[in-house]
Amino acid sequence: MHITRRDFLKFSGAGIAFLSLPQNLWAKTTSIPVLMYHDISSQFVDDYTVSPSLFSAQMEWLHSMGYHTLFFSEAESFIEKNNDRAVIITFDDGYASILDYAFPLLKEYGFKATVNIIGKHTGAFIKLGGNRPLLSWDEYRYLGDSGLIDLGCHTHNLHSRRLAADFSESLLEEDLKGFQEILKQETGKRTEILAWPYGIYTGKSIAIAEKAGFRYILTSNEGYLRKESSLLEIPRLNINDKLDLISFQQYLGESS
Repeated sequence: MHITRRDFLKFSGAGIAFLSLPQNLWAKTTSIPVLMYHDISSQFVDDYTVSPSLFSAQMEWLHSMGYHTLFFSEAESFIEKNNDRAVIITFDDGYASILDYAFPLLKEYGFKATVNIIGKHTGAFIKLGGNRPLLSWDEYRYLGDSGLIDLGCHTHNLHSRRLAADFSESLLEEDLKGFQEILKQETGKRTEILAWPYGIYTGKSIAIAEKAGFRYILTSNEGYLRKESSLLEIPRLNINDKLDLISFQQYLGESS
């Protein structure tokens, strides 16, 4: 499927909202919003979903405003040397809709993003208001080879509220080790990126993750990545259809 940003704007009416936004191209920032997406769908409406048309309008706006998109490995250096606009785009769970809707736009703009994979469910479904298909390892290899997608860990088999809130030290160690082994086997690479399922973590779990080689640990705490931020507790901004385009702009710290 090839869907251009102009197609989205034309058919969704998002272009009208986009044109109404202030175009202050010269403003700069010293913080980096880390955007947390999940599914992209017109079928579901919940805290974990954004519509294809709104996602497209958001990417169009970021591009028009001159935002740099970064991998986590680039963030420290960027903050030290620049104060231009920058954003980090993340997708949790690894929904198949990333390939259908997000990746064509990322390619068109040259945008980078990180996809955090649930190891055990790769190529299967998540039941959340219906069966939602997830990307396969073949698709992850394709995305990773593009140079635009970093692959991160969303644990191998701890993606449930019960397991995320109640695990032993040995279980977490085993899970993270197992994920890294599977990722290495399937893609030839390990990862330094970990996103906690449901944003649930403790100081003990951070220590275990750091020992397992994870350098960039993503939370669901609301906030921005700044020079003084800990890379072991990176805050993010949850993006869904509750934010219209102007609210999205303000959420990223842009003044009107």
